[in-house]
Amino acid sequence: MAVDEALLESAVSQDICTLRWYRWKEPTISLGYFQSNETEVQNDTWKDLPRVRRLSGGGAILHHYELTYSFAIPACHPLSRSLPDLYLIIHQPLIDALSKQGLNVEFRGTSVTSQTEPFLCFGRGDERDLVYQGKKILGSAQRRRRGSVVQHGSLLLLTSDYAPHFPGLLNQTGKTSLYQDNFLETLTEEFSKAISQTIDLPLQSRNLTDDEFAQATELENEKYSLPAWTSRK
Repeated sequence: MAVDEALLESAVSQDICTLRWYRWKEPTISLGYFQSNETEVQNDTWKDLPRVRRLSGGGAILHHYELTYSFAIPACHPLSRSLPDLYLIIHQPLIDALSKQGLNVEFRGTSVTSQTEPFLCFGRGDERDLVYQGKKILGSAQRRRRGSVVQHGSLLLLTSDYAPHFPGLLNQTGKTSLYQDNFLETLTEEFSKAISQTIDLPLQSRNLTDDEFAQATELENEKYSLPAWTSRK
């Protein structure tokens, strides 16, 4: 989470656009920036999992067998000016790349509303979600800072034992054997190329700069690792 904020700051201060893919070492819940750290309605199977709080909004995500992305785009890029369009611009290349793997997903097309928002993001429904046969497999959330934007998203590939009511894409398609490092690397490479072409910016692999690493470390120590940050109401 600290790295993602450091990359957003690079977008703000240096007009750098960055796409980052990552996975999680252990099942973890990331809370949306504006979300309460609720306890009374949480399922006993995951209420004690480690927690972090994201910079972006939306509902909590149970990260387990999935791919997470963050996309930071500077204010000078035209796509930063229309947040709804940015969801579509990023999600469409993911549809195309998954289709090449025989995994045919689509936009939900309609929003799902309820009197109370479910705690977990995958219990919520937005028209720009990606779904397989009506089941949500990818959702995203955003945060704007001085015109620049960071967008987070989570692609649910396998069903987690901690949330069995949210089926993974590979479970639904009968292709669970694909969940291997080489498949995930191929998938992220295809995603990255497709997104690069869509936003018309060249793809260049890089590590964090010294300044980004230092800023991420500072953010981790002074913000993201503090219980007061994660547990605030």
